[in-house]
Amino acid sequence: MFGYIRIYKPQLRICEYETYRAVYCTLCRQLGRQMGIPARLLLNYDYTFMAMLMIALSDEKPCIGSGRCVVNPMKKCGKCSGNEDAFRYTSALTGIMFYYKLMDSIADSTAGKRILWRALQPYAAHVRKKAARMYPQEDALVSEYIKRQFAAEKKAMEDGEIIIDELCEPTAEVLSEFAQRLSQKESDRIVLKRLGYFIGRWIYMIDALDDLADDLRDGSFNPLALKFGLTADDAANKTERWEQARIFGNDSLNMSASEAVKYYELLDLGQFKPIADNVMYLGLSEAQRSALFPPEKKRHGNSDKNQINTGVEQNE
Repeated sequence: MFGYIRIYKPQLRICEYETYRAVYCTLCRQLGRQMGIPARLLLNYDYTFMAMLMIALSDEKPCIGSGRCVVNPMKKCGKCSGNEDAFRYTSALTGIMFYYKLMDSIADSTAGKRILWRALQPYAAHVRKKAARMYPQEDALVSEYIKRQFAAEKKAMEDGEIIIDELCEPTAEVLSEFAQRLSQKESDRIVLKRLGYFIGRWIYMIDALDDLADDLRDGSFNPLALKFGLTADDAANKTERWEQARIFGNDSLNMSASEAVKYYELLDLGQFKPIADNVMYLGLSEAQRSALFPPEKKRHGNSDKNQINTGVEQNE
């Protein structure tokens, strides 16, 4: 995954932020124990949110405390005791997804970047082997997902017909499968399956929107670029086609986020609900704004910022 499922820190209370950091830091520790110290660099917000959901939906209540950062012992960090299964599972998924995402990047990148990605391949293979030994079904699922994603993108390029729903489907389905494994309760699993599906759609589209300018410059595959026939000049000159692609991508994101929220609201997350609410109602919207309006544009102002409605609002 890509690190888009994150909190919106300005709207979190201090105690909520400390709880979130406890999950984040504990996942960091688990990555180091499970797959070696360098694996800590793979930590991102998506897996933190997944671990938090798994903890919230379990019968084992977590104990939130504090400890010392392994990377910087002079610094205090959070600690979440108990719920080892949640951290073991999300750590393994981190390693598995890292390997297959790297393989996808090697296949999809220009020659220069391909050399860099290949340099990481031996380490990625090592991490994936450890994770796959613990969760072979998850490894098989991601392997199949990458094959289907590659086939869908290849077909789109050969046919010249860009059907966004078909391109989103592999990511949506693999996230759906992972999400339903976050709970042992059948009622939760049904809800999580649909929540994961729409979060997967959202992740695929925001990654495409966020990388649009870079993909045009590098000649990498991007569904929005192909659908709207964009070139690097469109990105540089902010042409009408460029704006149409951005609006289309944002509308697709809003739809997926809205559907995800419908299922999210059916979950009972206990003490983690305020944090999860922050992610679902504010974090997703902020991620979309960042993809549409990069920081350098925000600093200098952007006359069209209010012309695109991002994210979803919390139901009253």
